[in-house]
Amino acid sequence: MGEERLILPPPAARRREIEILAELPSVLGLVLWQDVRHLQVWAEASQAGPAPAILRIPRAPSTRDLFAPSPPPWVTAKRAEARAQCGELAGALDVFRSVTAAPLAVDRTAVAAACREVVEWALAREHVQTAIELAEVGALVGPEDPAAANLAGRVTRNAGEYARAEAWFNRAIGYAREHDDRIELTRAHIGKGILCKETGRIRCAMHHFNIGSRKARKQGIEWLAAEVQHDMMLLLTEQEQYAEAEKHAKLALSWYGKRHPRFPLFAADVALLMVMRRSYSLAARFSKGALQHVTNPGARAVILALHARALAGCGFVEELGRLHKRVLRLLEDYHEKEALALWHLAVAEWLAGQWEVAKSTAERALEVAVQQGERETVAQTKQLLVAIQGRKTAPPASGARRDGEFVEFVQTLNTRLSAWAPEQRSHSELRGKWAA
Repeated sequence: MGEERLILPPPAARRREIEILAELPSVLGLVLWQDVRHLQVWAEASQAGPAPAILRIPRAPSTRDLFAPSPPPWVTAKRAEARAQCGELAGALDVFRSVTAAPLAVDRTAVAAACREVVEWALAREHVQTAIELAEVGALVGPEDPAAANLAGRVTRNAGEYARAEAWFNRAIGYAREHDDRIELTRAHIGKGILCKETGRIRCAMHHFNIGSRKARKQGIEWLAAEVQHDMMLLLTEQEQYAEAEKHAKLALSWYGKRHPRFPLFAADVALLMVMRRSYSLAARFSKGALQHVTNPGARAVILALHARALAGCGFVEELGRLHKRVLRLLEDYHEKEALALWHLAVAEWLAGQWEVAKSTAERALEVAVQQGERETVAQTKQLLVAIQGRKTAPPASGARRDGEFVEFVQTLNTRLSAWAPEQRSHSELRGKWAA
């Protein structure tokens, strides 16, 4: 017999379903708020077990005993109004209604699917609290369903509720093992790996990423294994473990599909790895190639700043002023990666010996990073300011590497980047059920 693993209970109820009304101040919000409360009560009752013998009804129960009475007309009217207000959720609302109409005949699978439908609807409209409530109640209705636990883990993690997310991911891992559900087990390990990365637990993140990547590849889902290897490369780069990061970069390159939508971003992240290894000419080549394909303004701002840094490391400083202006133009409307882009620009100007400009850019990067709570960028920028103020010069560029395996990696990445064409399906469609 294998080792028996204890599956811990779900996290304690949040009891914040009232926030649905704050996000959806309409009849739809009222109906969903009622449905969540009914589902919570039903889930708790269904887990309670049989009543003591002294409390059991000695006669055969009638339908009046088993089913809720017909709701008053105003409740029926509100539900009809909610269905009319949001027809795309009409089916889910009908399923929720069946729980109170026939509590002994509830189809847990159908209810979990309805919860998932509302979660995706809410996330698409940035109704985060509504998504959390429906995701968690869906996981309570289907307590041994690893897919429902994974969804609850992903939604709570993305909302920054890390303790709750960890409990859900642990349950997903446990029940996926119990049911031999390899798909959900893979997704659970990747989801928990992302959680550990976001909370700074690097060893934990690498452990779960490694398991998730191996399991994805065993199932023939190489594009997902490649994405995880890409994430591991970036994580190790941030930890200054460059040799290990390069190993994962090679695996990611060998597993990425030719038209994977994330491939240009992979090339940009390899450019970052090359910058950190002071292989500036290679970094400039990869960042320039990535810019030909990346259209997202926030990502373009960061890659442009990284390209400026690579060029400065090569000694090509003539373009810095123009690139600086291009980055600032992009950041006028897109602020998500502003601190990181400004930090790369400041490093580029430091590498070029443009002390006063570098100091000004670094001070602005520090200000933005503090405002946005980006602790890592704050620390990096403070270190950079010390170097700038002390007129400390950067180490020289490293020499060209000639080992065959690395040369082959560079050539393959260059060839595939130049020939890259986007996947016909959207990124979300490609990931589909694999979103972690």
